[in-house]
Amino acid sequence: MKRIKIALVGDFDEKMHTHRALNESIEHCKGQLAFHLDTEWVNTGTSDKILSPGHTYDGIWIAPGSPYKSESGVFQVIQHARETNIPIYGSCGGFQYMILEYARNVLRMQEAGHEESDSKKCPVISKLSCSLKGEEEQVLIPDKQSWLYEALNTQAITAKYYCSYGVNPLFQEMLGAFPLAFTGFSPTGEVRAFELNGHRFFKGTLFQPSLSSSPERPNPLIVSFFAMCV
Repeated sequence: MKRIKIALVGDFDEKMHTHRALNESIEHCKGQLAFHLDTEWVNTGTSDKILSPGHTYDGIWIAPGSPYKSESGVFQVIQHARETNIPIYGSCGGFQYMILEYARNVLRMQEAGHEESDSKKCPVISKLSCSLKGEEEQVLIPDKQSWLYEALNTQAITAKYYCSYGVNPLFQEMLGAFPLAFTGFSPTGEVRAFELNGHRFFKGTLFQPSLSSSPERPNPLIVSFFAMCV
């Protein structure tokens, strides 16, 4: 049976319930996979190991937990995965930093910044109108051709969050032009998910599927991501 290895990029903290939930959700999914799965937490300060030829990963998950200890390390990993077609998924903070990397390096918005960590730059990622820290919200999935719909087979879900920042509505139209597509939305039209057309797997969700996973019902988005890494 084939074996794959996924890098979990983030500053792991056993005290963070979102990190514990991520680890637990991986275990939930293993029984539904037709291959062996190994995962390894890679600290953002040592994330350059992902770029070296000696370390081979079949996929990358940018974990929650921003602001990261090494923002540059996270950006380098995201850019590397985008440019070399390595499957990469970002949840919560990972979603935010993948959007920022795309804005800076594809759209050439050099001053694109995150309001949480650099208020002097252009806030492409800004404070949400209402904090979603520890909240649930309905996510609408209008595009039946999207990964979200294909994995979930529904046009609406109730998702769990632990964040206060997201895509700034002022830049939503600019960022969401092809090949990037926004595929999940709040009931008021704010962005909750994206995917990059033409890439093997470059996708993110502001919500955290790991918080909606259980041994009885492994989250299908996580199962789908792992399957795409084979």
